[in-house]
Amino acid sequence: MEVKETFLRILQLALCGFGMINSFYVITELMYFLSVPKKPEPFKEDQQLIISWALLINMALLSLFIVQHSLLASSKVKEAFQANGFQVIYRSVYIIATSGILLYILKHWKTTSSAVLWGFNLNYKPIWWLYISIHAVAWIIIYVGNICCDVTELLGFKQVYYNMVNLPDPNLRKSQQLQRLNNHMRHPSFLAFALIFWLTPIMSLDRILLATILTAYMYIAWNTDGSDYHYQKYQLERKHFRLDHF
Repeated sequence: MEVKETFLRILQLALCGFGMINSFYVITELMYFLSVPKKPEPFKEDQQLIISWALLINMALLSLFIVQHSLLASSKVKEAFQANGFQVIYRSVYIIATSGILLYILKHWKTTSSAVLWGFNLNYKPIWWLYISIHAVAWIIIYVGNICCDVTELLGFKQVYYNMVNLPDPNLRKSQQLQRLNNHMRHPSFLAFALIFWLTPIMSLDRILLATILTAYMYIAWNTDGSDYHYQKYQLERKHFRLDHF
């Protein structure tokens, strides 16, 4: 019995470690994909069919991501993991699956650099520095926001660690308001991602498709309400009060 339990814990730890390492790699690839502009190419009339096919493939890739992301985040899947005793590795499986889908999308995405809605000359230094600054700040907001949201729990490491030292699920230690907020908005930040999607010097058709679909998906999926807002506001005021009286 002890050998089996030890093996299961090693397997959980390996799964968690693989998910964390893979997620860091995929995030780096995602940053490069979203923030490094593609050079525009001259448009040719005979490329219309190629561009249409590329947009169709990209739409299928985005649909695959949305279906996978929504399915794994559904309450039925969470309940299935819990009913079968796999709730400890749920986040790890979620991270691995999401990272795998994102990597697949990045490797198979079809660019349409010859069909550009607008394009700015990045050789002009003020535009270049403005673009770099906005994207850098947006990514910092995303990273800091995830750290503030308990990044070890978000990546599934805390669940596995707590299980190994015979502690209850770390989510049970959180308030009902925080659990509710996490269910409505699992990771920040809507505004930062929207800036990254839309503020690009080269807006090709494939980029506007990505920006439109993912912005709409985030708007629908992140259903925070007034109670979540007041909870966050209260927590922010508490932190300011503690800092002022430290």
